[in-house]
Amino acid sequence: MVKELQKLGGAKVILATAPDNKAASQLINGLSVNGKLIIVAGINGPIQVFCGQLLNGRRSIQGWVASGANVRKDTINFSLLTEVHPIIETFPLEQVTEAYEKMMNAKVRFRAVLTMGV
Repeated sequence: MVKELQKLGGAKVILATAPDNKAASQLINGLSVNGKLIIVAGINGPIQVFCGQLLNGRRSIQGWVASGANVRKDTINFSLLTEVHPIIETFPLEQVTEAYEKMMNAKVRFRAVLTMGV
């Protein structure tokens, strides 16, 4: 992933949504000069960053939590306007335990979403 980003000149912004400290640590090198890694997921464990990764590329890391109804509404509106859509793994409501365990063990693919039969 990092090699592909660097082939393209690096990413200006990477939005880290996976609760995986190793993945977040690696993504720093996928940033362009002045690139920013924004962490929006609760990551269990520290991420590893070397000063040179930040200094040489003038890169930065920022955390952000969507709190409040207006922020969530703005996020959904942005998604609709820009046609940015989440990639999710769905589970029927009956598999809530499996979905929860996969999520807590960082084994779910993208985001876990429960579905209810109609």
